[in-house]
Amino acid sequence: MSPRLALTIGGVAALIFGLALFVSPESMLAGFGVATPVAAKVLARDVGATLIGLGVINWMARDATGRALRALLVGNVVVQALELLINGYEIVVGDLPTQAAGGLLIHLVLGAVFVLAMRSSSARA
Repeated sequence: MSPRLALTIGGVAALIFGLALFVSPESMLAGFGVATPVAAKVLARDVGATLIGLGVINWMARDATGRALRALLVGNVVVQALELLINGYEIVVGDLPTQAAGGLLIHLVLGAVFVLAMRSSSARA
């Protein structure tokens, strides 16, 4: 997979999920079976803002090369891997309902997209 395509996919996904969390945290959290007390809404909006920023970075840097490209791809893999691990743990210990397991697939797929992009010859520099 080309790094440009991976960063485009990652950027668009981050923007979509980020905007949804930022604008409508109640709906997004309800979709994962999570209640929305004030603290959850505040944190969801904060995560949304961070995802919007990540989406902008990925989108604007899709033509990066060399070390900058490698850093972008590795950073995105780290985000997806940590989300997959922590959300998986939270489901196992009951902090997240099993209804949230669909989110694991999203992190798995996005992580694979970035790993495949890292294997591209243009990302090895």
